[in-house]
Amino acid sequence: MTSATQGSDQRERDGGLGTAALALGLLAVGTCWLGWPGVVLGLLGLVVGFIGSRRAFHDPHRSGGMSLSGFVLALIGLIVGAWIVVPGLLGIGTFGEGLTLDECMAQAQGQHEERMCASQHVDEYRARFGDPGTG
Repeated sequence: MTSATQGSDQRERDGGLGTAALALGLLAVGTCWLGWPGVVLGLLGLVVGFIGSRRAFHDPHRSGGMSLSGFVLALIGLIVGAWIVVPGLLGIGTFGEGLTLDECMAQAQGQHEERMCASQHVDEYRARFGDPGTG
């Protein structure tokens, strides 16, 4: 067997996990600023990278470098994507921060955002409209 044949046999036996993990990790890092794509691709990259790294750890003929690199990149993409997604899920965004009450209310689209404006500008809101609890 020539070295080229051995290399292709090794790749077939490897299942391409290292390449898949690296590709998913790069895509996760590249799309992490979009939120959900970074989270989903990061999770997939973590799973594939972990499986590839574990297989490489138990087989001395395999190199787990690409799997490990994909695992690390996927982890970074997952963390940054989650950093962007979680505040929106929990409703702890920064809507209206740094604006006056009028500017905030003008940008508010719905009752939830109006409440966020009122809670961020409590003193100004009470001075104009009174305390809603004493009405």
